[in-house]
Amino acid sequence: MRILYLSSLFPRPGHELASPFNRLQLAALARRHEVAAVVPVGWLERFRQRASYRHLPAPVERDGVRVWHPTYFYPPRVLRHLYGECYLASVREAVRRVIATFRPDVLLSCWAHPDGWAAVRLGREAGLPVVIKVIGSDVLVTTEDDRRRVRVAEALREADGVVAVSRDLAERSVRLGAEPGRVNVVPEGTDLELFTPGDRTAARRRLGLADTGRVILFVGNVLLSKGAGVLAEACGRLAGGGSEFTCYVVGRGPDADRAKAIAERYGVGGRVLLVGPKPQAELPDWYRAADVVTLPSYSEGIPNVLREAIACGVPFVATTVGGIPELVRGPAGRLVPPGDAVALAEALRATLTDPPAVTAADRAVNISWAESAERLAGRLGVVRPASAPVAI
Repeated sequence: MRILYLSSLFPRPGHELASPFNRLQLAALARRHEVAAVVPVGWLERFRQRASYRHLPAPVERDGVRVWHPTYFYPPRVLRHLYGECYLASVREAVRRVIATFRPDVLLSCWAHPDGWAAVRLGREAGLPVVIKVIGSDVLVTTEDDRRRVRVAEALREADGVVAVSRDLAERSVRLGAEPGRVNVVPEGTDLELFTPGDRTAARRRLGLADTGRVILFVGNVLLSKGAGVLAEACGRLAGGGSEFTCYVVGRGPDADRAKAIAERYGVGGRVLLVGPKPQAELPDWYRAADVVTLPSYSEGIPNVLREAIACGVPFVATTVGGIPELVRGPAGRLVPPGDAVALAEALRATLTDPPAVTAADRAVNISWAESAERLAGRLGVVRPASAPVAI
């Protein structure tokens, strides 16, 4: 099967660590199928990198996937409900060229709007079936804007198939208008060769951390919506209760300074350490070094961070939002309400004091990227275009 992927959610120039899960899934697909990708790069990114945006750059090879990077033109921060039209106009010629030479059987897009919305229209032009993969905020957050909600609903309703990474997202897609028979859950995978249990002391030494002491770990975008602020407050409450620990925040984001300021306000600025983003290959040691992983988000699809923690044999504390409850299969997962720093601090304290073992039931949440890719390929292989092709 020939699969053409269209989405900005994939590594691109200047953002080589972006969207690692899409990269891993496409790489696994490419081992059994032919895969090409059109990954637009925003014009502001091109401008900051002093790169040309007048012509389509030559394709690059990434993990067996041939990737084109056209430039995506849009009005920054305004008229976001019209980003679909901007996206479509920006990528149409590049997609036409790739379709003409690659001859795909199906068009796969990730993120409902603008990516998926534009993909549906390009698929109709070419007579190709279109499947949209929804992963979280594209259904949970963008729909808070009424005008964007309309566009998201259009994309999901008009797509030939929708794959969701959790049951919660599948149900929300149906409520937005997707036909239930066209919506399927395809879990994300976990690199079960990379993310494995290991010796905690050895991991800490490789990372340059102290051998002893309790470690709390947060991995992800440093956003208040991801709970970075409530985590800082919870750490203050933990310290106030006499707990000894260090909290490492792995990642970057626009709210990093605000999270740090909250930590300092609660007197734990020296215990909540923002260490920046880390490459995928280094993350297993960060998990192994931790006593507990936490993700106190206010909104989530279904976070791979928690899957990876379990794969490394580390318990987690997270919130009862989105698909997170679907990841609790055994004693290693504790859940608290979002935004409740008191409950979060107590759950972290309990886990640090009496850490639960990660059992076979907990580990059952994980599948390999090869299995995830083949489940996705199974859905891509059965969809058919809803209408006859339009001349392009």
